[in-house]
Amino acid sequence: MNKYQVITLFPDLIDEWKKVGIISQALKKNLIEISSIDLRNFGLGEYKQVDDSPYGGGPGMVLMAEPIDNAILQNKASKNVFLTPSGQQLDENLIEEFLNFDSLNLICGRYEGFDQRVIEMHSDYEVSVGHSVVSGGEIPALYLLEALLRRIPDVLGNPDSLISETFVNNQKDFPVYTRPDIYKNHKVPDVLLSGNHKEIDDWKKNNLKDI
Repeated sequence: MNKYQVITLFPDLIDEWKKVGIISQALKKNLIEISSIDLRNFGLGEYKQVDDSPYGGGPGMVLMAEPIDNAILQNKASKNVFLTPSGQQLDENLIEEFLNFDSLNLICGRYEGFDQRVIEMHSDYEVSVGHSVVSGGEIPALYLLEALLRRIPDVLGNPDSLISETFVNNQKDFPVYTRPDIYKNHKVPDVLLSGNHKEIDDWKKNNLKDI
């Protein structure tokens, strides 16, 4: 069973997401295991401190090395993935690479990011999910997990959904339609209503677009 651990200051975000859609069903079928690790439990001192001001000055706070170090050491996985906007861009090739590992730690940043030393100590991957900055690594971690888990066998109800979707073979998926045939003067292409499977297949292939 593939095991994924999310190290975060907001475990409730992860736990709520686990109740939704295909992820919920995959957990019920014991196809995957997902755990949220509360970084605050590894905080220092009476107030469970996890962040401090940056050396050299500057705005914001930095996640301290020691709490993250301890969280990783007590929750080991095959690879440690730090979610950071300066990391490698997530794509289908990287998702396929992650499928080779039976366990991953996804470490979520906050504030101004991580003390660089904990990255140097533990990072196997630094990953960004887009060319923009968000307040923390939780949403990027969920994005990565959504992309990853749907490729695990039996997680999707219909595995054929993976064959022609966007980004496979560097192409965008063909347009899709459903009832009614005409909506506000916009009509479904005639070929899709024809029942001619060869013509429909040809139409789908011709409407794939290169990325």
